[in-house]
Amino acid sequence: MEKALSPLISVAVLVVISIALASTIAPWLYELVLTTTNETSTTTQRQIKCRSAAFDLDSNYGYYGIQWNFTGNNTDSLKARIVNNGNVDLWGFSFEITLESGSGDEIKHYETTTATTTTESNPLRPPMSKIIEANITEDINSSVSTLKSVKVLNSVCVDLAPPILNV
Repeated sequence: MEKALSPLISVAVLVVISIALASTIAPWLYELVLTTTNETSTTTQRQIKCRSAAFDLDSNYGYYGIQWNFTGNNTDSLKARIVNNGNVDLWGFSFEITLESGSGDEIKHYETTTATTTTESNPLRPPMSKIIEANITEDINSSVSTLKSVKVLNSVCVDLAPPILNV
């Protein structure tokens, strides 16, 4: 008749295995909880801040707040006058334009020029307005494509944008 391990040794082996597993999993689990908590906190703070954020195009400037000139001679320009009508500072504006051509729609993104850019240390404060200009580094030939829509974006509240201006 074969003998089995004594109950005392069996319990000791199980305790050692449990401690080994716990010491392996605990740091990973701690890091997971810490990361999840920080991401949730950041997202919640951003959502609360963005509830008080709003901006719009100044309809007294250009064509409903937008001016553009796409001549195709290295002088292409796109400007917008934006008004911060919310309660928080905004910065990091950029443009998303849709061009319509014979081969279909093309979406392009442009950052603002250094002279018109807004940053966290130099934001657009409520209720100020500012003219921003796209940093266009290519020719947009108006004889090949036409401007279909313009959208102004910001980096503070990425889901916040005034209605798309359809031209």
